Amino acid sequence: MEQAVEHPEVGKEELASVTQIILGMIKTSKGLRIYLPNNPVLIGFISDLGTKMAFHLARYGELTLDVEQFTLRYQGALVYENKDPKESMASRLHADGIRTLFFDQGVEPAEIVAFLGVVGFERPSSDDDVVTQLWERNLQHIGYLTEDDFTDPYLLGEAEGADQQRDALERIRQELAQQPPPPPRMIPKHLLMLSAQEEAWLRKAVDFEGRCNGLDDVIGILAAIVGEVQEPELFADFTAILGNLTVSLVVAGDIPHALKLARFLDRLQKLPTTAPEQRQQLAAALAGILSDATVEVLKVALDSAEAGIDYVQLKELLLILGIPSLRAICELLGRVEKLKVRKLIVEVLVELGREKPAVFEPFLSDPRWYLVRNVVLILSLIGTPAALKMILGLISHREPRIRREVLGFLERTSDAKAKTYLLKYLRDESSALRIKALQVLTRERLPFALKPVMALAGGEDFQERPLEEKKEIFLALGELGQESVLPLLREQLLKRYWFQKGNEKESVQLAVLGLGRIRSRAALELLEEARGQKKGGEVRTMLDQAIASHAARERNRGGTR
Repeated sequence: MEQAVEHPEVGKEELASVTQIILGMIKTSKGLRIYLPNNPVLIGFISDLGTKMAFHLARYGELTLDVEQFTLRYQGALVYENKDPKESMASRLHADGIRTLFFDQGVEPAEIVAFLGVVGFERPSSDDDVVTQLWERNLQHIGYLTEDDFTDPYLLGEAEGADQQRDALERIRQELAQQPPPPPRMIPKHLLMLSAQEEAWLRKAVDFEGRCNGLDDVIGILAAIVGEVQEPELFADFTAILGNLTVSLVVAGDIPHALKLARFLDRLQKLPTTAPEQRQQLAAALAGILSDATVEVLKVALDSAEAGIDYVQLKELLLILGIPSLRAICELLGRVEKLKVRKLIVEVLVELGREKPAVFEPFLSDPRWYLVRNVVLILSLIGTPAALKMILGLISHREPRIRREVLGFLERTSDAKAKTYLLKYLRDESSALRIKALQVLTRERLPFALKPVMALAGGEDFQERPLEEKKEIFLALGELGQESVLPLLREQLLKRYWFQKGNEKESVQLAVLGLGRIRSRAALELLEEARGQKKGGEVRTMLDQAIASHAARERNRGGTR
């Protein structure tokens, strides 16, 4: 575990400055492992570390770190600790005999990178030790003292007190700084030549690097950092960066990369080793991906003819965002126009709410009718008893378009109990919905509807109803009642209207419609009886057509027996 601990003898600001430098070294060291040298993220790490180092040296002077087996100390204060020998910088330095490090004013970022390139990696056993590698790199502003320097008899003789020890260390450091740089090592020419196998590998590596996407590199870098970082502040910062990047990708319509990031955040959130606080931060990052602004821009991208959206990936992304983003997904469904996208979003919402339809309940009271309509459609596709109960509560909704959606559900459902709710629509304030309900009752031949329909036909307000609705009422009477309604239809057919030819024509027309649905000889006989009594030209023509149609239907039925 890497950590920094305050020490009472060091100023808080000074210790904080050193701690930030150490954290910057850790971050840059990890970046050197996973990024190419020209990667913008790595360049940013190096620049930030160089700035912090220059600020500290200018304000506090030389930075001296004491090296112990697993720790680094600054003036006695613990600023770094990592007990994993494979990961610990302190362990690598200590194992090769280094006991003190110096960073002087004027140190360049390139020197720091060279230093981290030596101490920040676990070395194969065949490599030179850390001391040799640091000496070969000739780091002008980075010095060190080894264990041998501390056991020099000359120094031990002088260093009887603390002040004398510090003076001795200073003389050694100055002596090292005055030494001329080592001559460059000559590399034999045969080592610079590549074999055919090495050349082929190098060509493949160059080709692969040429195909790499910079965005993929950034995503990989950020994911690696979040996956390894332990410091709460750094974890929170980089999680927020990942969340913001995902939002930007969604807004740009780059669903593949957005999905890649969302998958990572979701999987990390579900790992048993992830701390509860980190889970909350990851969940917040996922929940923040879809907002009102994001939905509006995403809607434009999804409706664009040029948008090459992978719908399978879009569906997976929405499923990962899940219940916390339910409102935004419903909003997207209400705004998007492309039918294929709407169908996909409906499938997502059905899957999200199948186990618990109650998650949609808050949306049923939303003032936006189109949003409520969409939720009704989703609940109807879920089809559970709980979903059905929520839908039926909207039969009396003030918005006709929502009531029409509920009526559509009642038409589609196979639930016999739900069908009885169709009767409520016979008293709906909308004539169009009343007509639609009558058509459903007639087509499905639901016997429980006969009495309510007869009540409509005999009601005082029947004459005020639109003609189309009257026709549907009599069609329903004939289909549902068959011979039981012949007396009612006979009265309607033979009723006389003195000096009201229009009313008489309408009455006959309605009775004929009802009789046309009755499959019996008695209906034909009633039509023939009426023809013998009626004298009006239009009425007789209407009856002749009904008789001919009925007779033809009887012949066809007889021929098929």
